[in-house]
Amino acid sequence: MVASEDTLEEVFTSLADATAGRTPFTLGFLGSLGLDGGPRIRAVILRAFDRATGQIMVATNAFSEKVAEIERVPSVALTMYDDNRGVQLRIRGTASFIDDADERSLAWDRVSPGGRHLYASGRVPGTPLPGSPESDGEPVVGEKAFDRFAWMAIEMADVDWLDLSGTTHRRWKFTPKAGVWSGQEIVP
Repeated sequence: MVASEDTLEEVFTSLADATAGRTPFTLGFLGSLGLDGGPRIRAVILRAFDRATGQIMVATNAFSEKVAEIERVPSVALTMYDDNRGVQLRIRGTASFIDDADERSLAWDRVSPGGRHLYASGRVPGTPLPGSPESDGEPVVGEKAFDRFAWMAIEMADVDWLDLSGTTHRRWKFTPKAGVWSGQEIVP
């Protein structure tokens, strides 16, 4: 693959495919800056991709620590790897949380019943379970699952595509300017 346009099309098609069905790029690893100033990385599922706006959408629990981290410092990094194709995709961007109830509701409607179950607990992710010495033993109750559903948009600032499949590795960096993406082949 030599042409910038062909590689960018492969990037965008891979992201769209990852949100339409399970592919190696469906699961990504999101990096943010922790509340203590240290790095944080966690697995996230890509839920939607909008080619026109350059946004990737991810769902999370509104009470998870990552929400507070990202609201404080919205710069994030997202990495995916496709072992079958030998391709790594790294994305830097700015994350924000969607407040519009209608847009959140549309996203919620696409969450499977099993996925919705993850938001049904009134407990805060990352806190001790009742009965453990660190917990107060009092469960949090009364919150609706949808109220705990946060819809996060990552506006892509740049995309780094690294193809490790051949004996000669290829790497491209893409950036948008006024809504138009351009790419430059760079040293792997």
